[in-house]
Amino acid sequence: MGLIAPTSIRGQHSLVRVKRPSERRSLSRSATRALDVLEFFGEVRRPLRAVEISKMLGMHASTTNQLLKTMVDSAHLVFDARKKTYLPSPRLAEFSAWMDETYGAGGRLRELIRDVQSLTGMIVTLTTPNDLFMQVVDVATPVGRQTERGLRISLFGSAIGSAYLSMLEDGEVRRLALRARVPATEVPTILAGAARIRRDGYADGASTDKTFWSIAMPLPAQGLRVPTVLGLAGPPEHVRERLAEFREVMRDAIAHWINDSANRR
Repeated sequence: MGLIAPTSIRGQHSLVRVKRPSERRSLSRSATRALDVLEFFGEVRRPLRAVEISKMLGMHASTTNQLLKTMVDSAHLVFDARKKTYLPSPRLAEFSAWMDETYGAGGRLRELIRDVQSLTGMIVTLTTPNDLFMQVVDVATPVGRQTERGLRISLFGSAIGSAYLSMLEDGEVRRLALRARVPATEVPTILAGAARIRRDGYADGASTDKTFWSIAMPLPAQGLRVPTVLGLAGPPEHVRERLAEFREVMRDAIAHWINDSANRR
């Protein structure tokens, strides 16, 4: 079930559950690796040799070759026998176009988190709701530090969860709190916290083990079909000392992302 630990977000005290991808019995490694391959193509934007893909995946060459052969056989990849390179097939073109419509052309969300990370030196994430959790769908980290994409953190008690809850009507927050078995006595505090976040535009608070302090901001709905939260996390002494500065960096980056996305339409 993952880690269960107390945390506090501006007076809110709840149990926070963290689920790691490696802990889920339903996770298919082969499917995940195939999607990782396609994502890698999107990052480098050029044909790739099997040895490059094998190195990226950290897999044995024979296992990588079997995966690539399967993706070629299913027509998700094409293979250039002369150059010994692989490339996503035209079969994925409509999927790619739809992704651009959903999240903005040109990988702007990834640029957003990378910009904030380079300006702050902290861990920066994009999260979206997944039932009673927020799920990390992309991350930019300092050199030498890793954060799992796919990590799930419960809605209630976390900064990113609180930021998402502020995007909802009070009735929907109450419904989710009931499903999450949040004590009824805590709900008024949660609603008050959501109102404050709507007013101030951000949530902040300690991580489950108190080793990080997080800032979270809901992204404006325009140009996005899924509710999305921009998060920043780092050592409490660093983040709290520079809280106002980091907030401004995040707000400026979001404003730039909005304007740039609008100009690309």
